[in-house]
Amino acid sequence: MVKTAVVACFVLLLAIPALAQDDFPRIQTSMGYANLSFPDLTNGTIGHHSGFANETSFNLTKTYGLSNYMGIYGVGTGSTLISDFFGGKVMYRGAKVVPYATAGIGVGYFTASSAYGYGAQSSFATRYGAGVDIPWGDVLAIKAEYSRMNFHVNFGFDPTNTGGWTNGNNISVGVVFTIAN
Repeated sequence: MVKTAVVACFVLLLAIPALAQDDFPRIQTSMGYANLSFPDLTNGTIGHHSGFANETSFNLTKTYGLSNYMGIYGVGTGSTLISDFFGGKVMYRGAKVVPYATAGIGVGYFTASSAYGYGAQSSFATRYGAGVDIPWGDVLAIKAEYSRMNFHVNFGFDPTNTGGWTNGNNISVGVVFTIAN
């Protein structure tokens, strides 16, 4: 057993230089502004809600990677949505731009406070979309993305409401930082 582990480690050490031949960012993170069209938790009307977005990508190859998207939005007076999605990412690394498609599953955590009290609820969520990174030097890029977010939520925090799927369009822009090449 020990010999097998030593041989496996030795083979992996020999493979590391071969992996280093491809020149592309291995780990990237972005921070920026996001705007979600989603129902207002206080009155139910569809509104555009501003927020903060952070997406971290672990690029396994030049084309395929894993991504984690986190967004925080104000969805009405005294109401907040914190969302987190984990999924896959497919990219095409061109000379001037990097278009990509992404999809994932996650969770949305809604909180609301009003004159009637405080409520909180977690929900299952999905996300899919596309975007583009425009490299600016070796460690920076500008990012623009459109995605569709779906949350299985019961609004109003009414226990008699069975809930259902509610979705919204999300547009985010930001700055991408390369952490590891």
